[in-house]
Amino acid sequence: MTNIYDKNQEIHIDRSTRKLVVRSRQDTDPIMKQNKMFRNHIPEAQRGDMQRIAQIPLIALQIKTKELHGHSNWFKLDLDQQKSLIKGMISSNEFQNFKTGSKNL
Repeated sequence: MTNIYDKNQEIHIDRSTRKLVVRSRQDTDPIMKQNKMFRNHIPEAQRGDMQRIAQIPLIALQIKTKELHGHSNWFKLDLDQQKSLIKGMISSNEFQNFKTGSKNL
């Protein structure tokens, strides 16, 4: 069964566990290409008080939230938990492709 409202989600029932499974997808290629462009070609634009440090796809935040908190609802986390999760992702070498510059939080 597919969700008629969201084309990026597939819903089905796992017959072995009898649980409802929702599979979400997000095309991250445009975000990654834009991050690479910002990192390599626009360092002079990263001046002043407000600087873009990273651009993280929502699906990556949901996956990391599930790893750390047992659920994938990024918006259910309070502000401090969201900030610490983003800080951890930005400072980690595992997620260096999400960074748009050389600065850290």
